[in-house]
Amino acid sequence: MVEQLPSRWSSERLLISDVEVSDIAELQSLYDTSRYIQQWDGQENDPNYVKNCLEQGNLPPGGTLNNYRIQSIRTAAEDQKIGLLSVYHGYPAENVLYLEFLYIQSGVQKQGYGQEMMSALTRQLAGLGYHEIRINVALKNWPALRFWFRSGFSQISGIYGDTEHTSTSFANMELIKNLL
Repeated sequence: MVEQLPSRWSSERLLISDVEVSDIAELQSLYDTSRYIQQWDGQENDPNYVKNCLEQGNLPPGGTLNNYRIQSIRTAAEDQKIGLLSVYHGYPAENVLYLEFLYIQSGVQKQGYGQEMMSALTRQLAGLGYHEIRINVALKNWPALRFWFRSGFSQISGIYGDTEHTSTSFANMELIKNLL
């Protein structure tokens, strides 16, 4: 069995650590700033997303809470919370990490934090023995598709959702980044 991400780790400018109960309100407010994504994925805003993730996880079919982790992303210099990382270890195979949610607050986007986060995550996972990272991205979310492609997610494993494009239809694409 491959190991899981540590409860605390870092990159050059970022500190990443497990979410604590005392973080829920602040991180939920940060999560709420991602509501604009709903126009691309059609999902409703979850006013208890962070609390639910911490207590129950956002699990794949047959998943267990032990393999799930939600972490905050903070700046190292100011110790300011700027993002969230939610992952599932071992889905759909033992050596795969499913990146359930990654968000850097829009006010600090375009400063290289997302790319730095993905580089650091990739190094961590490769060191732990993972072979790939998967993520599900809304097809209408063009900024995210560009970001993930630049981050090395160059393989498509499937497209899911509505089959016709309309203003009220939504579909997602699962992308893969190989770590070997």
